[in-house]
Amino acid sequence: MDDSKLFGSANWVMMLGIVGALIAAQWKHEVIPAAALAVILVMAIAKIRLIVLDFMDLRGMRPNLARALMIWPVFFSALSLGKVVLMAIL
Repeated sequence: MDDSKLFGSANWVMMLGIVGALIAAQWKHEVIPAAALAVILVMAIAKIRLIVLDFMDLRGMRPNLARALMIWPVFFSALSLGKVVLMAIL
């Protein structure tokens, strides 16, 4: 991967991190609503994809390893969102 694409990916990772932190900072000591948490988790998954494919240089090289590295954070993100939804129901 050339440096300009890697620089672009780094910019996207930083932007997603900053936007996620700003969204989370809106609710200082309160519970974050499920919709905001879902947005934060989607942005976290997008960051994971960029990091695995670009910074670990797995884009097109080892698709099974890249898929495995992206599945476990998606699993834990789904668990945390499920916990929030379950707590809201109960």
